[in-house]
Amino acid sequence: MSGDKPKGAVEVIHPPNKIKARVGPAGKGMDPNLLARAEAAMAKAQEQVDFPAQALPELNRAAEAVSLLLSDRDNQTKHLNTLFNIVHDLRGGGGNFGYPLITRIGSMLCRYLEGRTSVGMAEVEVLRSLVDAMRAIVTNKLKGDGGTVGQELCAGLERLVG
Repeated sequence: MSGDKPKGAVEVIHPPNKIKARVGPAGKGMDPNLLARAEAAMAKAQEQVDFPAQALPELNRAAEAVSLLLSDRDNQTKHLNTLFNIVHDLRGGGGNFGYPLITRIGSMLCRYLEGRTSVGMAEVEVLRSLVDAMRAIVTNKLKGDGGTVGQELCAGLERLVG
């Protein structure tokens, strides 16, 4: 047929860029007023949320999951998943509410857990150290990068997780 494409021809389809339609063409960027409103809403949320009050019970649950890794060895995978889910959620909130050390240490812990279905005594002690560090940060309301102490803490924990 005359309208057929030659054998081996490729048709490229360009789907519409819905994000570009909302944000605007390159170079123009987002509406500065909209961006200012979003930043103000985030600042208000940061003031209204008591991150330590919300995080501490979750970190206590994480510590319990670490303890169960040794006392309930038949269900280690379940306890590792519980620990991962708790810390994964907290690390997201840490940076949003002025606790980037929670995000940093939580990321270390999540990376350390990836692919593990069981752990021994040494790994449990590493996990306990990471959770204890996160609890200390929240309990002492150590916002920001923690200065020299926070940086040394993270450097030591990074060496620990290898």
